[in-house]
Amino acid sequence: MIEQKLMPLRDWREQRFVGTPPSVSTVKRWVKNGDIPTKKIGGSIFVILNEEMNTTGDHLVDAVLSS
Repeated sequence: MIEQKLMPLRDWREQRFVGTPPSVSTVKRWVKNGDIPTKKIGGSIFVILNEEMNTTGDHLVDAVLSS
């Protein structure tokens, strides 16, 4: 089994985007919609980096590529 690499959502938001990152509410909506792979541990949300790096952000494209 591959070890999950996790990054706190706040850090991911700041490091993933060049320039001004998306708003906190936008990122929370992405989490709620399942647009970014996350894991909740206690009260904190972490991005699963291994999975995030293998997604395009388009559910249809991701489904085709994963099959």
